[in-house]
Amino acid sequence: MNTPHDNTTSTSRHERRALSIRPRGVVLLAVLIVITMSAMVAASLLFRMRAETATSAATLSGDQAHDAAMSGIDTVIAMLTAPPLEGALPPLSDTSLWLDNPDMLKNQLVVDDGANRWYFTIYAPSSVDPDSPRFGVIDETGKVNINIAPDEVLLSLPGMTPELLDTLRDYLDNNDETRPDGAEQDYYDQLPTPYLIRNGPLTTLEELLLVKGFNASILYGEDANFNGLLEPNEDDGDESFPPDDNDGQLNRGLLGAATVDTTGPDTDAEGNQRINLNGRNSNLRDTGLSDATISFIESVRADGVQFTHPSQLLGMTHRVQRNDRRSGLTQGQTLRSPVDATDLPIVMDKLTTNPGGRRVPIFGLLNVNTASVAALAALPQIDATLAQQIAETRVTLDPQQLTSTAWLYTEGLLDEEAYKAVAPLLTPRGYQFRIRSIGFGVPSGRFRIMEVIVDFAQDPPRIVYQRDLTRLGLPFPLDAEQEELGT
Repeated sequence: MNTPHDNTTSTSRHERRALSIRPRGVVLLAVLIVITMSAMVAASLLFRMRAETATSAATLSGDQAHDAAMSGIDTVIAMLTAPPLEGALPPLSDTSLWLDNPDMLKNQLVVDDGANRWYFTIYAPSSVDPDSPRFGVIDETGKVNINIAPDEVLLSLPGMTPELLDTLRDYLDNNDETRPDGAEQDYYDQLPTPYLIRNGPLTTLEELLLVKGFNASILYGEDANFNGLLEPNEDDGDESFPPDDNDGQLNRGLLGAATVDTTGPDTDAEGNQRINLNGRNSNLRDTGLSDATISFIESVRADGVQFTHPSQLLGMTHRVQRNDRRSGLTQGQTLRSPVDATDLPIVMDKLTTNPGGRRVPIFGLLNVNTASVAALAALPQIDATLAQQIAETRVTLDPQQLTSTAWLYTEGLLDEEAYKAVAPLLTPRGYQFRIRSIGFGVPSGRFRIMEVIVDFAQDPPRIVYQRDLTRLGLPFPLDAEQEELGT
C-alpha cells in the first residue's frame, strides 16, 4: 500500500531553505541602506562644512566691512574733536575740514588683509550739485528743528499742510485740546492697534510715522536710498518704487529739511563765551569793535534799553532819553548805530543777548552755512530762488567769513531789513552731525553702510542714534580700485 505524500514535510524543507536565504538578503539590504545613508550623511556633512565655511567667510567679510565703516565714523569724530592748530579755527567752525573733503573722507584705506583692501567713504547729499555726492557729513543744525520751529516755518517745509501741522502740534503738546484738524489721544485709542502718543518733543524724525496723516512719502520724499541723487526709479512716476512726481527734481522729503535736535553752547567761533549786550559789566573792548560802536551800545544801555538780538545794531537808531554830561549827549538827540558791513561780522560772532552765557544752551537755530535749500526756503524773507543763491554763494567763501551769519548781508544776499528779520533764527555752526559711512572691500565688493548721529555739544561726544543702511544698496559706484590704478 502506497504511503500518502507528506506535503507537510516537503513544505517545511522549502520554508527552511527560504529562511536560510532571507537573513543573507536582509543583511545585504541593510548594508546597502547603511552605505546609502552614510553617503547621504557624508554629502550632507560636506555640504554643511562648505556652507559653514562660506557663511564664516561672508560673516568675516561683513564684519570687516562693518569695521571699515565704523573706522570712518571714528575718523570724523577724531577730526571734529582735535585741538585746533595755532592760529586756526576749531574744527567745528572750519567747514573746509568736514563739509566736502574728499582728500580725507573719500576712499580712505583702513587695512589690507591680503585678500581685500578695506576702505571707508563718508558721503552726503550736495546742495549745489544734485548729480554728485559730497564727501563730508550732514550737519543736523542745517535743518529746521521740527520740535521748536514756529508754525509759519513748519508750513513751508516740504509736504507740510495745515492739517499735518495741527496733528503734529497735538502730538507734541502736553494737553488734550484737539486743534481743528488735529488728533489727540482719543483718536489714537480708536485705532486697530492703539498706542500712547508722545505729548512731548520727538526723539527721532521717524517718529513722525506715528503721527496722524504722516507717511513714508512725506518723511522720505523720493530719495529711496538716501543718497541725495536723482535716480531713474525716483523720476518715473508710478512705474517703479518709490512714488514720485516725475518732475526731474529730487524731493528729499522732511528728512532732508527737518530734524529733532539742534542745540549748542552760546560761544563764538573760537569757543569763547560771548559777551552779553545787556550785561552790566561786559567788557566790549575785548571784542575788537570800533570805539564808535562801543560808544553807541553804552549810550543805549545807559538809557535802560534792552537789546533783543545783536543784529538789532545794524542800522539801529536811538533817541537819547536824558542829558549826559560825560558823553555830551542831550535829551531828544538821535543816535545812529555805526555798525556796517565792517563791524557786523564781529557783532554777530562776539555778542549775544542770552543772559545765561555758556551755561544756557541755545536751541533750534538753523546753521546757514550748511542748511539745505529746502530748510533755507522755509525761513521768512527767503524763497526757493534766494535759498539756492545762498547755497551757491557760501561754497565760495573762506572759513573765516563763515564764522558768523553776517555774510548774508555783507555779500549782498539780504538787505538790512531782511537780515535783521531772519538773523535771530540762524547760527553759523552746529554740534549735531549725521555721519554716513560706507565700509567696502576691494576686490570682493562686500560693503556695509552705517549711519550715526553724534552730539558734539557734549564732552565727550556721544552717539545718540545709529542704524545700518546696507539694505538700501550702494548709494553710488565706488571707484577706489580705479583711483589706485590711476585710471
